[in-house]
Amino acid sequence: MKLYYYDHCPFSARVRMALNLKKIEAERVVLPADDEQTITGLIGKHQIPVLVRDDDTPMADSMDIVKYLDSLDGQPMIREPDTPALQQWLEPFVPNLQYLGYPRWTQIGLEEFASPSAYEHFRRKKTETIGDFDEALANTDSKAHEVNEQLARLPDILDLAPTHEHPRWDDITLFPMLRSLSVVKAIEWPQAVRAYVVTQAERSGLDTFFDRAL
Repeated sequence: MKLYYYDHCPFSARVRMALNLKKIEAERVVLPADDEQTITGLIGKHQIPVLVRDDDTPMADSMDIVKYLDSLDGQPMIREPDTPALQQWLEPFVPNLQYLGYPRWTQIGLEEFASPSAYEHFRRKKTETIGDFDEALANTDSKAHEVNEQLARLPDILDLAPTHEHPRWDDITLFPMLRSLSVVKAIEWPQAVRAYVVTQAERSGLDTFFDRAL
């Protein structure tokens, strides 16, 4: 199998979690942010991540990929269903994550932005979503305040204590989002939320961006 992914991308991190938790061997390829041809050639559009299975069939939806990987050995480990309240919490959180994350992920040495053309392509494309990157950085405090309030509510929505024997679908959904947010230095992390991120990172064999936060 081969996984095409971006390091900053929470949807890619979902799949990487599953690969690591299930101890599945797969070739992992970080695509340059300006290479849209590779994925378009596989699935007819540009969407990350993409898993090419052993039979050369590409899969593009991150949750579908996770379910596929979890079921390969006939012993799925992810058992608890999504929490509707968490899905509702994520709706306003994701745009804030993008606003704070897009200008920062490009600045911390990630492989997908290694070339000037990859950086410029990403910046031009994501400016259509959040506006000018420099303006977004200048507005960090206001947006971080919104996120701080959202994070403060999170422990009331989901049990974040590391006592679960198996990963939950909520973990597959939430941890990658919080991992991507760890690039933002201005965030005031509630103790329980930060501990959850660190614990999930260790369990799933992924890093965080806390040490590179801007």
